[in-house]
Amino acid sequence: MTHGESTGDHNSLDRQPYEYVIIGGGVHGTCVANYLLDEGGYDHGELCLVDPHERLLASFATKARQCGMQTLRSTFVHHIDTEPFSLDSFAEGAHREHELVPTEDYPNRPTLDLFLDHARYVIDRRDIDACHRQSTVTGVTRSRTRGLLRVDTSRGSLDARRVVLAVGLGGQPTVPSWAASLSDDARLAHVWDDDFDPAAAATFDGRTFVVGGGITAAQLACHLSKRTDVTLLSRRGLEVELTEADPQWINWRHIEQEIHSLPPGSAARYDRIRAARHDATIPPYVAHRLADARDCGDLDVRCGEIDHAHAADGRLQLRFDDGTTATDVQVVLATGHDPAPEHPLVGTLAESLSLERGANGFPVLNDRTLAWRRTDGADSALYVSGALAEMSVGPFARNVVGGRRAAERLLEPHDQVNSEATASLSKGQS
Repeated sequence: MTHGESTGDHNSLDRQPYEYVIIGGGVHGTCVANYLLDEGGYDHGELCLVDPHERLLASFATKARQCGMQTLRSTFVHHIDTEPFSLDSFAEGAHREHELVPTEDYPNRPTLDLFLDHARYVIDRRDIDACHRQSTVTGVTRSRTRGLLRVDTSRGSLDARRVVLAVGLGGQPTVPSWAASLSDDARLAHVWDDDFDPAAAATFDGRTFVVGGGITAAQLACHLSKRTDVTLLSRRGLEVELTEADPQWINWRHIEQEIHSLPPGSAARYDRIRAARHDATIPPYVAHRLADARDCGDLDVRCGEIDHAHAADGRLQLRFDDGTTATDVQVVLATGHDPAPEHPLVGTLAESLSLERGANGFPVLNDRTLAWRRTDGADSALYVSGALAEMSVGPFARNVVGGRRAAERLLEPHDQVNSEATASLSKGQS
């Protein structure tokens, strides 16, 4: 029996509405649920976390292993728990301090296994699984009951006072134009395809081209090169950056000065965030892995692009922009996802709830609460975390620390209500 099935009998329209329905059971959705349970004072019956996978964080774990991730780029204080040093304490208690990897000029980073095991520890300790409904959200509309939202899922509908949209990076894997016309049986895959298996790809008896220039492509190339011949193909020279943005962008004061001072939803905000993010870069420790693999003769790195691809009789042929060709190869794309605002649910929600969208389709949010604003300027009861919240949370919005920052913002109105209630009670007693 899955977690969704075990809680499904309670998720019907004749029950009291949930205080929060969270869409997405990845790092952000699970982090938000933990904050609401731990610091928000909510109980398990007031929260519902809707995710189609059997286990929370399943999609994140699968994707991390598909690309050969060994360690997180984030530091040991960035995780799903409310206490900053929780992961450090967990590692010490389990005698796994060696899995906190030292990094030059940067705090220690956890191995993937340590991060996931700590996350499972937090989920079990807080019994977040009890909030998990294994289902897929198909839409959100205004409920017939005033002030509530109706969340439609593949297993029925739910009523909620508030909804948190935490759906990850967004749309479909990005596929270059030369690959779009290839037949389904061509030896072509995307690292983010649901059925991509790096172990199977590594058994190919021939040259494998990994296409991409960021950390995902570099990690995947290193991982596959242990068992097969690999060429990492990047449009330009690889760029090395330790983090996805300068650490100052984690600080709310800096975000407020640099982002919130610009008009909400504006192109100026979007441009500033894009300039701040170190997209399509690799950290130094991955660059060292690439160099070691090259020195051992297991991997080549090539600058250029594929102009044309043709598949016949199960053999894939490539022509590159310099006129050279390659025959009987396989290609694994590590070219990212479509932009987060292209996630199909974003357009559906914006239309059904009359929500405002800004530059490049990003939601226009209340910077203090992360509530998605309606087209009439009022705040809706739909809140946003993850890459879709970049216009308010800044360039780290999609990262682990972005989930913690979003959870903090969601709790602020709750804390404010409690403070106002306490002040009112004190005044009445005086």
